[in-house]
Amino acid sequence: MFSDIHVGSRYSVCSEKPEIDGAADYKPSQNQKKLLTGWYNCVDKITQKPRAVVINGEPIDGDNKKSLADSVWSSNIDDQINDFKRLFSPIKTDNLIFVRGSGYHVTKDATNFEKTIAREMNARKYRSIMGDMTMVDYEATVRLLKKHIHFTHHIGYSGWWMYRPTPVARELIKMHFAHRENGFHTDVVVRSHVHYYVEVRFPHTIGLTTPAWKFPDGFMYRRGEPELPSIGCVEIIVEPNGRIDVYPHLIDVEFKKPVIEL
Repeated sequence: MFSDIHVGSRYSVCSEKPEIDGAADYKPSQNQKKLLTGWYNCVDKITQKPRAVVINGEPIDGDNKKSLADSVWSSNIDDQINDFKRLFSPIKTDNLIFVRGSGYHVTKDATNFEKTIAREMNARKYRSIMGDMTMVDYEATVRLLKKHIHFTHHIGYSGWWMYRPTPVARELIKMHFAHRENGFHTDVVVRSHVHYYVEVRFPHTIGLTTPAWKFPDGFMYRRGEPELPSIGCVEIIVEPNGRIDVYPHLIDVEFKKPVIEL
C-alpha cells in the first residue's frame, strides 16, 4: 500500500521528466531524483505481485491555492495526474483501490481528483459507507482469506515519538468495539496522513501508519524545524493458515542540509 505521494509538489517524488502542458518540461531537483531512486528501490522490495494495491490518500499534491501554488511544479491538475500514472506504471496488480485523502490536496470545489485518477487507471469499484458503488470513499475494508484490513486516511498526529503508538492504539480499540455493528473482526488497521511509520500489535490485531513520499515543505516549518518523514510503502501478506506478515519497505534517502560558508 502507498499513501501521501503528493505528485506535483516540488518536495515530493516525481518521474524523471514531468511534462507541463504548454511549457517546458520540469527539471526535478536533486532531492526529487533521490526520492525517485528510492521509489524504484521500494518497488523492487515488493516480494510478490500484489493481489491488491491500496492508495490510502493523496496521490497528488493539488494546486495549493493557499500558498498561490508556489510549492508545486505545476498547478495544472492534469499534469500532476499524468505524472502520477507515469510513476505508478511499474507496479502491476489486478485490484487497484483508492481511499480519499485530505480535501485540500485532492478536491477542488465539488471535484475529487482521486476519482478522476481512479477512473483513468481502471481502479476497483467498491461499496461506499453509504451503500452505493464508488471508486473512492473515505474508508474501505478489504477481506483476504477471511482476514479484514481496514483503511482510512486520517489519524491524529504526534510530534513526540514516544506518543505515536497512542493514536494507532486508539483506532484499534475503536475498531474492536465496532465488531458487533460491522459483523466481523478487523485484523489490520491502516492509517496515513502523518508521514511517519509506526506499528502497534495486540494479540489479535495490528495497526500501523504508512510512510510518505514528500519532504517537508513550507507548511511543515510553521512549528519550527520539521522532522524528516518515513519514506516507502508497506506490504501485507496474508497466508492461507491465517498468519499476517507486515513488511514496511522503508527507504533511507539522504537529505543533508546545506551550509552557507562565510
